[in-house]
Amino acid sequence: MAVESRSPGGAAPVGDLTPYASTAAYEWTERAYRMLVEGQLQARSYDTDRVLSSHVWGPCPRCGHLLDHRQVHTAVAAGPGRQTGGRIIPPTTPTLLVDVPCGCRHTHPDAPDGTLGCGVSFRIEIILGSAS
Repeated sequence: MAVESRSPGGAAPVGDLTPYASTAAYEWTERAYRMLVEGQLQARSYDTDRVLSSHVWGPCPRCGHLLDHRQVHTAVAAGPGRQTGGRIIPPTTPTLLVDVPCGCRHTHPDAPDGTLGCGVSFRIEIILGSAS
């Protein structure tokens, strides 16, 4: 599910204060993927002095508020091959899997005290060495 971003579109309305829910349901990864394809959510990897990091920014796929997530990684999600269902899938383009929590700076209804964000987390795949 790695893509390069193109044109804007696809987020939830910002005015809607979605109730807090601690969820990593796959539907949010699917929505994040569509937002990457549409160019609204952005992702980029960086390799500086052999330190791999990522930056994901744009609207949260669940609540629509802006998030800005930076992370330093120690492992790449491609190498000699990925194993799936007992068979090895040969590597193609090296990618980085990034789990992104909603890091918006809004307190959502039903959130635990002192918690910011709507509670969602989703996964994106970034093609290494390119803006996504």
